[in-house]
Amino acid sequence: MILWLLFLSISINSYGQQKKLSVDEVIRTAEDVLKKRKQVSYNTKYTLYSDYSTKEIYEQYKGVFLKKNNVCYVKIKNTEFIAYDNYGLKINNDEKAIQIRNAANAAFEESPLSVTAYLKVFENRTIKNDKDFYICELKPGKISQVMLSKVIIYIKKSDLSITKQLLYYVEKMETKDKNGKKIYTTPRLEITFSNRIIDNKKDDLLIKRDNYFTVKGSDIKLSQRFSGYKLFKS
Repeated sequence: MILWLLFLSISINSYGQQKKLSVDEVIRTAEDVLKKRKQVSYNTKYTLYSDYSTKEIYEQYKGVFLKKNNVCYVKIKNTEFIAYDNYGLKINNDEKAIQIRNAANAAFEESPLSVTAYLKVFENRTIKNDKDFYICELKPGKISQVMLSKVIIYIKKSDLSITKQLLYYVEKMETKDKNGKKIYTTPRLEITFSNRIIDNKKDDLLIKRDNYFTVKGSDIKLSQRFSGYKLFKS
């Protein structure tokens, strides 16, 4: 369910003392800072709630976000995404299937931290300040095909790192009430990012292209460890 919802979405402290910053400035600067860092590593947690206000967890997955040498690696439960400059992979380990798409400049677009994409589709933007965070809230206009009613992004003032995203969906999902009766609710998804210990030996394997596939001319061949997987190319 979490993966399905993510696909529906689109997955300055020193600067801030001088003037009141706009949502665009904070989000673009935060993403810029992230892109310029050569290596970034986070543990991620995806928590799905059945409606906008409940505190009861419906579903929760842990994952990893790694950016190194202009390659992005993302893992959500048993699904992995790896993005290079000209190729993007999705590995479904449960279904033993791999999708490889040829896409120029794919690397950062696969990242759950590619937050400037929200600026293209959300017209209404507000920003709040607390002691530690810039809190950016984005909502679509009155006429919109966006599958979210709003997104809230928490950006730490001290280093401009994105620490949390709250996604409020408009698409209903099927759940059950306490009596087991089928009901439909509008869910919210919380994505949190926390520092992950860098292990260069392990991380290099996660981003090494030959560890997944090789390319000869127009032919793509999966590495031996994926011998039982089905390949889909697009």
